[in-house]
Amino acid sequence: MRSLGCSVARCLRVACVGGLTFVVGLPVYAQLPAASSLKSEALTAQQAGKDEVATSLYSQALTQDPAWLEGWWRYGGLLYQAHEFQQASVAFGHLVQLAPQNSLGYAMLGVTEYELQDWNNASLHLNKALTRGGMPEAIANGAMFDYGLTLMKQRNRNGALIAFRLLQHNAPAYPHLTEAFGAAELNMQQLPAAGSTEDAEALLLGNAAISVLELKTKAAETYYRQAIEQYPTLPFVHLCLALFLENLGRDAEAEQELIAETKVNQTSADPWVWLGRIALAKRNADEAIPYAQEAAKRTPNDAVAYLILGKSYILKQQWPQAQQSLQKAENLAPSSYEVHYALATVYSALKDESSAVAERKLFAQNYTASHAAEKDGQ
Repeated sequence: MRSLGCSVARCLRVACVGGLTFVVGLPVYAQLPAASSLKSEALTAQQAGKDEVATSLYSQALTQDPAWLEGWWRYGGLLYQAHEFQQASVAFGHLVQLAPQNSLGYAMLGVTEYELQDWNNASLHLNKALTRGGMPEAIANGAMFDYGLTLMKQRNRNGALIAFRLLQHNAPAYPHLTEAFGAAELNMQQLPAAGSTEDAEALLLGNAAISVLELKTKAAETYYRQAIEQYPTLPFVHLCLALFLENLGRDAEAEQELIAETKVNQTSADPWVWLGRIALAKRNADEAIPYAQEAAKRTPNDAVAYLILGKSYILKQQWPQAQQSLQKAENLAPSSYEVHYALATVYSALKDESSAVAERKLFAQNYTASHAAEKDGQ
């Protein structure tokens, strides 16, 4: 595994040692009471490079004054540098409790949890840091990169790709972004070792993905087809080309690549979902239904397959089957406005007007909430 670059940690390490003068816009020194002897000694020791002494003094000072914001920041930073990640996470946890709008604190808490392989909390806190914003550009970019890597660890392929797309928009020359893109495309859980076969695969797919974002469609297709020529049985390669072709409106070619993906990647629901989507877009319910059923077998807790099934049964006017599928989708994704809209259609056809009205209300509520969230995220 290539070592985590973690520019967030590097930037914050400098800040912790050099004397951070802000915590998300809040002047630190201006908020501190008159420094106690322990606080002064801790700061002096740290500035003199006596980290072990400073760490001990910070611990004592924070026992006396647990509300000392800068103390938690500096103490956590020293613990992180010493690779005392468990204690560092506790320190940064105190920091964000005292300053819940502290995006830098959440960023450092997240990268510390990454080191502890606590992927769920790492993704949660890095996401909070990025959502709150207000961080220097270098730190924000590092947080986004580390967030993408954390999502890869959680097997959240689509989430990781979104994170890397956002980073590519803000910092297209970010180190290792190309291979990170490719690794996410291939559903790897981490960046491959430099010079390995997996690294070559990731670089090829990463160049294709970045070419797509840069609207270089000819170059992107060349990369994708080169990847298939070199690695014809590699999972997710045919899927990547298929989604590229589908986005260009070349559905017949996309379907061929999706069928190829089902043969080399038999456990993934993704190609079946996309085959179902394409068939549904053509209003071909007879094709869409078996595709969606195959997807549901592989990911029974994913609402998308049941939504495709429900919509397909609507096309065939098979209302009870549509209702059953869409109720499963609603249980799995209660905030999906698409599901509520489809269920309203089914209940109207079944003459259950009270249920139809309830689903229309849920549709309106979730549609508004979804688009408000999209607007906030822009």
